[in-house]
Amino acid sequence: MPNLLQIIMYLVNKIKWQNSLIQLLNDYITWLEDAGDRPPKGTDITKLDYNKLTLDDPPKVVKIE
Repeated sequence: MPNLLQIIMYLVNKIKWQNSLIQLLNDYITWLEDAGDRPPKGTDITKLDYNKLTLDDPPKVVKIE
């Protein structure tokens, strides 16, 4: 049966592994945010130059005799 010190060391190693995984994922998310064409965080999206909405002509209705 493992003693308390062995259990604590095992948990410390797991925490270190989780910390390195979190750091790796954080770096990956930062890279994805920088590589995209999205505007930076905090940008007012109502002032961006989007294409205006256009509608097609309505369909022609033809009566068949």
